[in-house]
Amino acid sequence: MNYSASKICKIFSLSTTPQFSKFDLIEAENSGNIPKQSLIALNKRTQKLWSPEQLPLIGEKFGFMEKPKSPKVITTFVTKGGVLKTSLTLNLARIAALHNINTCVIGLDMQGDITTCMGYDYYLDDDLNINEALEQINATKGLMDYYLGDCTLDETIVTTDLPTLSFIPETPELVALNQSLNTKNKREFWFKKYVTEPLKEKFDLILYDCSPNWNLLITNALTSCDALIVPVECKINNFRNLKMFNSFLTQFKSEMDLDFKTQYVPTRYSQNRKLSREILKWYEDNLDNCSSYFVRESLQGEEASALYLSVPEYAPLSPSALEMNLLVDEFWQKINNKRRRRKKLAQLSPRP
Repeated sequence: MNYSASKICKIFSLSTTPQFSKFDLIEAENSGNIPKQSLIALNKRTQKLWSPEQLPLIGEKFGFMEKPKSPKVITTFVTKGGVLKTSLTLNLARIAALHNINTCVIGLDMQGDITTCMGYDYYLDDDLNINEALEQINATKGLMDYYLGDCTLDETIVTTDLPTLSFIPETPELVALNQSLNTKNKREFWFKKYVTEPLKEKFDLILYDCSPNWNLLITNALTSCDALIVPVECKINNFRNLKMFNSFLTQFKSEMDLDFKTQYVPTRYSQNRKLSREILKWYEDNLDNCSSYFVRESLQGEEASALYLSVPEYAPLSPSALEMNLLVDEFWQKINNKRRRRKKLAQLSPRP
């Protein structure tokens, strides 16, 4: 996929800013402040476009996220499945990477959802037999291989279509890693010492995508993080689950002497359902650090994940894309203890 000036303006929500237009990008290109476009043949004609590899340099110049002064570690977790944890991780990862923030995602769910969303497959040919297929799959190195000393941490890292986005794939051996950590001294801090801190030497942002089961892997992700994103679904089951989850989380932070920030993000909001509206209102009124923006129930979000893209990349200027950019912008300002010096994003009412 290649990108025109108009498409880039939409991805970064620059089109919602009255004083900015695609001609500002062209002027920046002509002055050498951003990379030059290439002539691409499309439908029997040529068009000037930017490549995905060039996008982060443009995002760093004109986007709304600044590189952190020191590496940040963010964990996405709640003890409820299907609440868009992986979707939030994917969107935050790709949006950050598009701003030239060097990002690494670490999946901790045995189902491998974030690994799939990052576009990873095992490159299996249909004509392979079962032994050949297993041999090819086993060539993928994960955290258990690193734990056993069978590979280095760098050898577990996989690159993506964006030069600033990498990930460590989930493998079935995560189950064994969870059990093996039980025998380690200071078992709750193994990730912090052997995974998180080494990755900080190479990455500006490290994201842990968790399963809904609170196991030792999740504990390690929590002890590693600077901030926790808690998706809170605008449905009654998540609403009921939240009180107990918060109780466990408060106790855990106290026992482990942790002080990470917590950001609640309402998800699966449906404006047409009364119960969904009431639950969202309760979250906003009763949860400290509840986001001003939400993730609505939409096919666009599911389709974007299926194509390994963020919502702003897949459906720029849609309400879901604008809200996602505003959500990420708000969270990023909080975790970096900043107030925006200038409004780069047009304000959007949470009730469009």
